[in-house]
Amino acid sequence: GLAITQLNQVVITILASFLPVGSIAVYNYANNLQAVPVGVLAIPFALAVFPILSSAAEENDLRLFVSQLYSVIRQILFLIIPAAILILLLRAQIVRVILGSGEFDWNATISTANALAFFSLGLVAQSLIPVFSRAFFALANTKTPFVIGIISELISIIAALLLMRPLGAPGLALASSIGVTINLILLWIYLRAETKTLNESKILSLIFPISLASIAMGIAIQITKYPLAKLFNQQFFLGIFGQGLISGIFGIVIYFLLCYILKVPEFMQLKDSFARRWLKLRNINATEIIENKE
Repeated sequence: GLAITQLNQVVITILASFLPVGSIAVYNYANNLQAVPVGVLAIPFALAVFPILSSAAEENDLRLFVSQLYSVIRQILFLIIPAAILILLLRAQIVRVILGSGEFDWNATISTANALAFFSLGLVAQSLIPVFSRAFFALANTKTPFVIGIISELISIIAALLLMRPLGAPGLALASSIGVTINLILLWIYLRAETKTLNESKILSLIFPISLASIAMGIAIQITKYPLAKLFNQQFFLGIFGQGLISGIFGIVIYFLLCYILKVPEFMQLKDSFARRWLKLRNINATEIIENKE
């Protein structure tokens, strides 16, 4: 399975070599940037839940298996949907701040930002695939994700061949997003066939408030982004950084505020967790102060 992914990267790199100079770098830079939220927000959940899924599968407890899988899917969606919108709307600022130095000019920034935008369309699928793959592994089924991986990668390569000429390097990114989306859909269908249910109705009930809050976040970012562009000099690093940072923070605040208003369970759990940690820290500090006085 890992070899298939690497082979796809080799084929995409070969295809990018037929495009204008710099296309390989543009694709790789955008791919590396979109991999950050997947590695930070999704992979840890997949690694953490794998032993629990394996234990539930060994005991033939499908109810626990589905419950744990459903819980992880909800947590990933809570984090990755707003992250995808944030990356989509602030892609130019992200690329310019991280990569905009030396020979990396505005044309390279725009091309990489466009590729990053297309990658963001498949970010949800990219984040859920590791969880679904491990769900199959826990069920001692390695064949299904392997075959689905081959099919989705072939589709990705075909899409790349069709999109590379009209869209350039961003077209390769769009092809990748198409491939991972199909991968997720097939994994979902076949896993549901084994477990009979994945609590889709409850997942959809979460997607609605999260999507609503994410759209509001996107609007907030767009509203603040352009006035900030006039306030900060966009010809300098600090200006671009300031614009992206302030509009991004404002959007995130709006997202969490709406999640609080809508009583999104994942947000309420996060809030309660921070509250407990804060109280614990205060109690520890208070105990230390009392001991020092004594």
